Amino acid sequence: MTEPQPLEGIKVLELAQMVAGPGAGLLLADYGADVIKVEPPGGDGARHLRSIAAAALPESPVFTSYNRDKRIVRLDLRSDEGRLKALELANDADVVIESSRPGVMERLGLGADDLMHRNPGLVYASVSGFGRGPIGVTKGGVDIIVQAESGLMSTTGPVGGEPLKVGFTVIDAACGHALCHGILAALLRRTRTGRGEIVRVSLFDVALHLQTGPLAEYLMTGVQTPRSGNSAPLTAPADLLNCRDGAIIVSAYLPDHWQRFVEVIGAPELLTDERFVSGVERARSRSTLVALLEERLGRDTVENWVQRLQAVGVLVAEVHDYKSLVEAPVTSESGALRQFGEEWGVASPIHLENTGPRQLRARTECDAQGATFRGKPHRDG
Repeated sequence: MTEPQPLEGIKVLELAQMVAGPGAGLLLADYGADVIKVEPPGGDGARHLRSIAAAALPESPVFTSYNRDKRIVRLDLRSDEGRLKALELANDADVVIESSRPGVMERLGLGADDLMHRNPGLVYASVSGFGRGPIGVTKGGVDIIVQAESGLMSTTGPVGGEPLKVGFTVIDAACGHALCHGILAALLRRTRTGRGEIVRVSLFDVALHLQTGPLAEYLMTGVQTPRSGNSAPLTAPADLLNCRDGAIIVSAYLPDHWQRFVEVIGAPELLTDERFVSGVERARSRSTLVALLEERLGRDTVENWVQRLQAVGVLVAEVHDYKSLVEAPVTSESGALRQFGEEWGVASPIHLENTGPRQLRARTECDAQGATFRGKPHRDG
């Protein structure tokens, strides 16, 4: 028997724009929640996020992919009529998501205290750039700003080169996941107590949490993690290595993987070389090690090395661009990339094996009267 979607009957009012807040709303929709998204009269700013390649498309792929499976209504929250409609929707909601600068929603009468006074079981979820402290409220934060201020860029980039940002909005995306599981935790506790909760997440805090390992190491040693390019800094070999016709990534730092790796490439003498006796020593002598490994790997092709190394259980990968990623058999097997109508999206990475697969659906544009939750809100406890 197929189980119902876990959030079936849960109503979500999304007053958020761009990526982080809508990312949480998207994940909740994938769990079966009924999500109504309120856009300002000029539309969500994500409608303008597109690269040169997407300039001719009728809609921004960023907007369409983060707002599928939602109902969309435009309201001017600065007007009495718009605020009244938003309050009506919030009265019937289980969850409200907002991503305005701290203080904005309170000035509009749509802050947590205002809405939870009217709806005590509400889970009010809020995204900010740097939190609500005396310093954080003065700072505007978007992904690239937070990548810089959180230290993430300081560890990213070529050896001896300048700091680099990650090539996509990684903190925005991670913030959506963090906010979603905060909401789920609050909903779970509501089933036990009947009481709502205020869930607050900042891009800055999420960025710090993503760097738990290197930040803890710095706090214990006082040593900045160096930029290591396409190498994993903690051990070796965990590097991009050049072959005859291209490059592969090899992760063979565990003792048995290291032994199998050097045997396959025909360099067993490296096992007894004092410079390479442990992962730490190999990392210390990385440049010498990489040169020796590439001398052997340069004798054959990427395809052949990948096949031979995979056959003995060494972790190895060709470096995909998006074209080869989309064409890769493992991508097809995952079923993550899906088309809905004329648009494409990425399905939730969470698989509930007792729940039937869920089809991706395009968003539904509604007028203010059409954007209402069906029936009474779900209440537990």
